[in-house]
Amino acid sequence: MLFTHSIQTNSSHISTLTNNDDDIPATVKELFFGSAPMWCQEILGSCNGLVLAKDVHCTIFLINPTTQELWKVPTPPFALPDIDWAVSYEFGYVSSTDDYKVLLSFQRENTCVSVYSLRNNSWKEIRISPYDLGDSGFLPVVVNQHFHRYKDSSSIAAFSFVTEEFNEINLQFLDLFVDKSVAIYEVVAIGEKLGLFISVGGAYELWVMEDYGVANSWTRICPHQLKDYSRPVCLVEGSNRDMVLNGEGDIVIFNMDKRRYRNVRIQGFPEEYVIEEFTVRGIYVESLESAKRFII
Repeated sequence: MLFTHSIQTNSSHISTLTNNDDDIPATVKELFFGSAPMWCQEILGSCNGLVLAKDVHCTIFLINPTTQELWKVPTPPFALPDIDWAVSYEFGYVSSTDDYKVLLSFQRENTCVSVYSLRNNSWKEIRISPYDLGDSGFLPVVVNQHFHRYKDSSSIAAFSFVTEEFNEINLQFLDLFVDKSVAIYEVVAIGEKLGLFISVGGAYELWVMEDYGVANSWTRICPHQLKDYSRPVCLVEGSNRDMVLNGEGDIVIFNMDKRRYRNVRIQGFPEEYVIEEFTVRGIYVESLESAKRFII
């Protein structure tokens, strides 16, 4: 997992969390690039071993935590709003063209979008988005080469990194199971599948789309009440019944069959750090992938 944490200097670091043997405790490793830490303000996404991150100067980088390679994404050739919440980035991979893309959205009179292609090392022209893609505060959700954002109780907005077009995923099936007038939704990625985390009156459920794009393939995989502060992050590698949850500065592993919670004890922080809080910002799988292989 990737997470940022606040320390008493009011700065943030980018770190990786490794679970040693599918059990507690887990070990943290701080990421260094060259002679200094990567002073990361925000982790924006991760794909195939590359991490999209923003530093304290709002510069965007592609980094590989395994090889410690860093690539600066060119500044967009147009002015962006100065307000953080008005600008958001999403990161995905297109297998058919072997290309990594960044979806940039920002607020003017309307929601505007532009796409950066790593293979072409360039930004495309700005166009208007039919959806509000402002920063939601949730983890980026990229499944099946699509970025997803909750739209309303009837649909999820999706952007295809392949076609660079928007579409919607219908949620009308929930009418039979959920009182939409009081439900709270969050789109999540569960393994390679699209998930929907639903809160209704203190009860929490997790639904998964087993066959992407097929409306009747939604399945409730966790019908039991979860702790009210927890939100799904991922499934434990090698298991489809152990779920990693994050909330209130803690990480726990929840077994859906036994309804059992196990706290993850994080160790490995330098002694001089007093950790006030940390937030899981994505899933990272080690690789030797290099952003620089696209640049001739």
